[in-house]
Amino acid sequence: MRIAILGGTQFIGRAVVERLVGDGHELLVVHRGEHEPAGLPVVEHAHVDRHDGPALAAALKPFEPEALVDVSGMNAAAADAALGAVGPSVKLVAISSGDVYRAYDGLHSNWTSDGLPLTESAPLRERRFVDGPQYENLEMEERYLPRGATVLRLGAVYGEHDYQRRFEFVLRRVRAGRKRIPIGSGQFLFSRVYVGDVAAAVSLALAGDHRGEAFNIVEPVTTPYRLFAEQILAAAGGSDVELVRVRDDLLPEDLSLTGTLDQHLLMDSWKARTVLGWAPVDPAESLRRSVRWHLAHPPSDASDDFSADDDVLG
Repeated sequence: MRIAILGGTQFIGRAVVERLVGDGHELLVVHRGEHEPAGLPVVEHAHVDRHDGPALAAALKPFEPEALVDVSGMNAAAADAALGAVGPSVKLVAISSGDVYRAYDGLHSNWTSDGLPLTESAPLRERRFVDGPQYENLEMEERYLPRGATVLRLGAVYGEHDYQRRFEFVLRRVRAGRKRIPIGSGQFLFSRVYVGDVAAAVSLALAGDHRGEAFNIVEPVTTPYRLFAEQILAAAGGSDVELVRVRDDLLPEDLSLTGTLDQHLLMDSWKARTVLGWAPVDPAESLRRSVRWHLAHPPSDASDDFSADDDVLG
């Protein structure tokens, strides 16, 4: 299949490209050319601003895509540009997030808004968080779903090349040799998924016919944040590191998710597992592999200031 990928050079897009190349598809990766790291699979590239509808259409036309995977659909304007560049026969897969649910608003507004787990029919946010050229997955979904796209709502994605560095709240302390780490109640539930398993979900969505449907792509078992921290420590060889319970209001800012929060973000992947036929390969091994990669590739701007830890630990 000839597949155009909008955004395929950094984290999720990179994993999707690697998976689809392995599946034997012919790819065109569309991006601005600002991130083209070594080690990417050898595929055709088009350097264009995906928000420029006419330029995007011109880049896609010679390739004649049979499918389009939108990894970087930021908002309504981005979705409109993409949809205007392809015909109605092109199969569509769009990457979204669990931030479309009302529970996400509850989490950030300090109110308990919804029961758990969150299925695909759970209430969506009414409040919009951004104006202008920013991310708003609600807008993107409102454009793609009526066009028959398969929308994949992701939890917190982790893995190699993760620029959000979701393990860093533990790993920056491990790298610094810290033996005591403050932690809060540690009961927050935040559904996660390995980036390679996201790529597998994209592959299944392209192979099937699930027009106009949304799927939660998350691991079926979610560990509370304290246990998550313990798993990261174990994978990093930090068996001698102690997690010290402190009052939530004293937690350093980068450890705030280990505190008590009013709304969990626990998503249900039953539909993806039964309808799409998706399942994560091995979450325990995926976490260990991801931790090893992040230890080997520390961020260049990692902070070595642990004064907030010292203040609370005494």
